[in-house]
Amino acid sequence: EMCIRDRIRTELRCGELRIGSASELLRDARPSETRVPIRWRSATLGCLVTEQVSADALQPWADWLGHWLRLDRAHEELRILAWTDELTGAGNRRAFERVLEQTVADARAERRSVSIMYFDIDNFKHYNDRFGHDAGDEVLREVVELLRAVIRRGDHVFRVGGDEFVVIFADHRGPRQGGVGGAVLESVETIAHRFRDRVCDMKLPQLGMDGLGTVSISAGVATYPWDGHDARSLLSHADQLALQSKRVGKNTITFGPGARDHCGEA
Repeated sequence: EMCIRDRIRTELRCGELRIGSASELLRDARPSETRVPIRWRSATLGCLVTEQVSADALQPWADWLGHWLRLDRAHEELRILAWTDELTGAGNRRAFERVLEQTVADARAERRSVSIMYFDIDNFKHYNDRFGHDAGDEVLREVVELLRAVIRRGDHVFRVGGDEFVVIFADHRGPRQGGVGGAVLESVETIAHRFRDRVCDMKLPQLGMDGLGTVSISAGVATYPWDGHDARSLLSHADQLALQSKRVGKNTITFGPGARDHCGEA
C-alpha cells in the first residue's frame, strides 16, 4: 500500500496523500480536504484523501487503484481456494502435506515432539445412502466445526479424503487452562477424547429420529519422533492406528507407543 501511495504522490507531485477506508467516506470531510472513492463496479473499496490535489486529478488514480485492489483480492481468493477444502473449509490435501512437512521440520530443529490425529467417520457411506448426499455433506461440515471448537489456536485440521481428516497438533504453547499462574497446557489426549465425545452428541435434524448419537469416528494418534521419523512415516503410522480403531469396534481412538507416553503430558 505504501508503494502504491508513493507512486501516486510522485505522479501527482503532491506531498500529502493517503488511502482511507470505505467507512471514511461517511464521515464529514474538512473544508480543504478532497476525498475520492475507490470503486470496483458497485463495491467501494476505500478512498483517496488529500488537501493538495483536485478531485478531477485524483479520479483516474482512484479508478486505477480500484482495478488493482480488485485484482489483488481476486488473487488472494484464488490462493485461499487452492489450499482449502471447499465443502468444509478445512485445509485440503495439498495444504496438509505442506504444513506437515514444515511442522515436522520445525519440531526436529527445535528438538520437540508433534502429534497428528488421523480419523474418518464411521459408516459414512450409510449417511449418503440413507439420508442423501446433502445430509452427508452436513455431517462433514459439522464434524469440522466441532473439531475447530476443541483444538487449540495453533493446531490445524485438514480434509485429506472423502470422510478422512487429519489434525496437526502444532500448538505447543496454548491456550492454557487453570487460570493465570497455575495454567496448564491442555493435552492432545484430552482434546482428542473431547472431540470424539462431542461427535457422538451431535444433533443433526437432517438425520431424523436417528440424528442423535449415530455419528462416531475412528482415529489414530501418532507422535514424532517416536511413532515416525519424518512426515510420511508419521502419517502412515497414524493411518494404521485408525484402521486398528476400526477393527476393535469403531468409535475409538488408538494411540501409538510414542503418543501414549507423551500426549497426556502438559
